[in-house]
Parts: sequence; C-alpha cells; structure tokens
Amino acid sequence: MWDLQDLFRRHHRDLVRFLRRRVSSPEVAADLTQELFLRLLTATPAAPVLDSRGYLFRAAGNLAINHNRRERLVKFDDPACLDAIADDAPCAERLLLSRQELAIVAKTLTEFPPLHREIFMLSRVDGLSFSQIGVKLGVPRQRAFDHLVRIVTRLQIRLGEFSR
Repeated sequence: MWDLQDLFRRHHRDLVRFLRRRVSSPEVAADLTQELFLRLLTATPAAPVLDSRGYLFRAAGNLAINHNRRERLVKFDDPACLDAIADDAPCAERLLLSRQELAIVAKTLTEFPPLHREIFMLSRVDGLSFSQIGVKLGVPRQRAFDHLVRIVTRLQIRLGEFSR
C-alpha cells in the first residue's frame, strides 16, 4: 500500500511542475495533481510498484493526456456554443411526473400484504432472483413469482390510468 503523505511530500511540487508543461493552466495542473493522489487512495496496482516516482509521473502524464483529449473535444471559445450542449438534468415537468408516478407506486404497494411488498422490493430494488427470494423468505420460488406478477400487473394498470 502507498504511504501517501510521504509520496505527496516528496513529489507534489515536481508533479505540479511536470503537469504545468502539459496542460493549459497552473490551476488545471494543480487539480490533476490532486486527482492523482485521490486515485492513489483506491488504486490497487496489478503488480508491486518498484519505482513509485516513475509510477506517479507516468500516471500524471496519462491524466494530462486524457484531460487534453477532453479539452479538444469541446472548445469553449464562444460562450454561445454552450447553448448547444444538452442538459442531462430532467425538466421540471419530468420531475413532477416522476414524483407523481412514485406516489402511485407507493400507494399501490400499501394495498398488498407485507410479504408481497417485501418480494417486490427484493426483486426490483435489491435485484434478487425468485430462487434467492424464496430462500430468504421461506416461500416457494413460484409463489414469489406469482406475488410479484400480481403487484406488477396492478402497478401497470394504475400507472396506465395516470398517464391517460
């Protein structure tokens, strides 16, 4: 495992200087240096690293290359070009509809016994198979399936009524 404090103390300044020569601004170089050390927190190299300095500079160079590639893909010379970028955030109308649909799902689920609701949650939220649900709840696999079919069918009806 890495001694990040020692690596940071010994190489931080050199890494920032190295990255300044490869990216557009000193701020970007500082950000990439921080990103490098953050990635080291969770990094598990495939093989033992014998030359930590070389590893750091190679990783920093790769971060700079990736950053420059992303920068070339989208140029912001003209602020008007920002209007052409699609916003992934849902619009207010979509948020409202989603909340209403979620309220219908929650209300419909209250119409079923706790065992049915638990089967629904284990299947749709936790992603368990019917066999796993059967073992976990002590019910036959087919019964878990049947209960889920009833819930999903009623949900489809209620959501269909809502969307009309």
